[in-house]
Amino acid sequence: MPTVRGLSHVVLHVNDMDTMVAFYRDVLGLKVNQGDHRSPQGLVFLTANPDTDDHEIAFIRGREGDATILNHIAFRLDSPAEVKAAYDQFKAMNVPIDHTVSHAYVTQGNTVSCYFMDPEGNRLEVYALIPERTEELKNRPIDLDKSLDDILAQSGALPARV
Repeated sequence: MPTVRGLSHVVLHVNDMDTMVAFYRDVLGLKVNQGDHRSPQGLVFLTANPDTDDHEIAFIRGREGDATILNHIAFRLDSPAEVKAAYDQFKAMNVPIDHTVSHAYVTQGNTVSCYFMDPEGNRLEVYALIPERTEELKNRPIDLDKSLDDILAQSGALPARV
């Protein structure tokens, strides 16, 4: 099993985006790194240091009624190969896979990400960064059943130099 290198970020569903952003910005001193809480998805990333972390906490609209507060908890892995190995192990162990995607971060590169569910239905993510990537900043679905080279191509990684 690949080794988790640390907690990366937590994403919370929120009722009042403006109040939550103001609290974490003004009380805790976090910086809004990316996102537009006026957008339909309403996703806002906050970080203590935009030079080293894209986000440590994020807020997403959608906490209504008795909806859960937690969107997901993310864990860093060292490489896309480790994400693929984790995905393969999850499948072998019948761990439910939620989805697989490559996220495009403005300053840190793209990710190879696998979202999966714990036994009580909490969404978790394992991911690794691909720092060298194309300039096109867009999230992309990826197929972790493919070869590592195919996964990297799907993720927007630069082709290997010959």
